[in-house]
Amino acid sequence: MRRLAAVAALVFLSLLVNSCASGPDVRPYEGTKFMSDDEEKRFGHYVDAEVTNQFLVLEKKEITEAVSEIGQSLAKVSHRPKLKHTFKVLNSSSINAFAAPGGYVYITTGLLEELESRDELAAILAHELGHVSGRHSVRALRSARYANAALTVVSILAALGAAATGVPVAGDLTQAVGLITTMIVYQGYSRSYESQADRLGMIYASKAGYKPEAMLSVFKKFIKLRDEEGKKESLVVLSSHPALEDRIKAAEEYLAKLKEDRK
Repeated sequence: MRRLAAVAALVFLSLLVNSCASGPDVRPYEGTKFMSDDEEKRFGHYVDAEVTNQFLVLEKKEITEAVSEIGQSLAKVSHRPKLKHTFKVLNSSSINAFAAPGGYVYITTGLLEELESRDELAAILAHELGHVSGRHSVRALRSARYANAALTVVSILAALGAAATGVPVAGDLTQAVGLITTMIVYQGYSRSYESQADRLGMIYASKAGYKPEAMLSVFKKFIKLRDEEGKKESLVVLSSHPALEDRIKAAEEYLAKLKEDRK
C-alpha cells in the first residue's frame, strides 16, 4: 500500500509539473485569484515547516544576514514588494536553491560555496523571487485538481481555513504540503516557468543595482559543475530544469533586450 501511494505521488507530480508548461512568460502574478495572499502565506508557513524539518537551518549570523540583505534588496524591486519575504540558508552539501509559497526563499551552503560574488548570489536569489512573483507553486497547486481528483483546491483552502482556527493540520492540506515541498526541493518547474523566473531575475538584479550578467556566469558555473566528476549528483538545482545551454542563449538574448531598453 505504501509503495502504491509513492507511485501515485510520483505520477501526480509528473502531471503537475507538465500541466504548468503553458505558463505565462512575461507577466507574473496573474490567474491565481483562487488563493488570496493571506491563504498563500499560511500555506507557505506549513511548507516552510516541512522544509526545515528536512534540512538544518544554518545559524551563522554573518552568513544568514548577508544573504537576507541581498534578498531583501531584490524583493523591494520585485512584483510583490509588500509581501514579507523570508530568506533561509540550509546547511546542506547539495547545490540547490528554491522558493516556497508566501515568500520563503532557500539556498544551501553547498551552493553558496560555489558562488564567487554578490552579483552571482543576487542572480540566484532573484531567480527564486521570480518564482515567488509568478506564484508558480500556487499555480502548480491549482493544477492539482486536474491531476488528482481527491486533492481539490476547495478542500485545501477549507483545510487552511480550519487550521487557522486551531484545527490540527491533516488530510488534503498535509498531502498538498508534502507534494509541493517535494516539487520545489527536488523537481523544479516547467520550462516556461523557469524561463520566466530567469527573465524576472535579471530584471530584479538590474533594478537592485547588481549585474544581471551574473546570471550567465552562474549558468556557466553550473555547466562546469555538471561535467565535473562527483559533482553532478549534488547539483539538485538543475533537476527538471531546461538545458543550461538553452538558458544561456535565452539569457543572452534577454540581456541584449534589457540593454537596448535602457538606451
